[in-house]
Amino acid sequence: MKYLLLSSVIIITVIIIPIESWAEYNHKWDELAAWKEVKNNEIQVLIIRDAKVSQKHVDIVEDTINSKEVDNSGKKLFQGWNEGIKQISESHGVTIPTLHVQSKLDSQDTIIIYLMDKIDTSGYDGYTNLYYDENGNIEKAFVKIFNVDELNENQLKTIVRHEIGHALGLGHTNEKNDLMQSIIDMRHTAISLLDLQALARIY
Repeated sequence: MKYLLLSSVIIITVIIIPIESWAEYNHKWDELAAWKEVKNNEIQVLIIRDAKVSQKHVDIVEDTINSKEVDNSGKKLFQGWNEGIKQISESHGVTIPTLHVQSKLDSQDTIIIYLMDKIDTSGYDGYTNLYYDENGNIEKAFVKIFNVDELNENQLKTIVRHEIGHALGLGHTNEKNDLMQSIIDMRHTAISLLDLQALARIY
């Protein structure tokens, strides 16, 4: 069983976030932050890659955003962020921004996902830098995924889902059986209602 250690790195603007923030069912999150208001309630996403990283990997990343696959066999689990955001927004009566993959950017309010063939010297498989505006709202995120060619499809999808969770404003949860725990467990690779309920609370 492979465990992947990920970290969310916050840079540029220092803001104070309560140490304990709560989602449904009293599960704690170390950080929760909302995006600033974005045009058409869509956050633009640009996926870039090193020359040695194939288009196939870009397609895999897009699937973690746009997949409509939902597992209802036990706990409700989502393979794509947009489908989860759509359903939780409707059920909770909130407006959470969705993600829109672009081939080029026409806005500064973006998430950039960089697929790299290099290994991170600190041993991370991925990390996310968040940039904040003067009100403490996220205005940009930069996600790096390392050593992409050495990851299988499930590993890549799981790491990207986790890092997009950070890019949307989720920190880590102390729930041991969740995608957004600080150390990824490859038995828990999909987006849960816990993750989506946390987003609903901050919008």
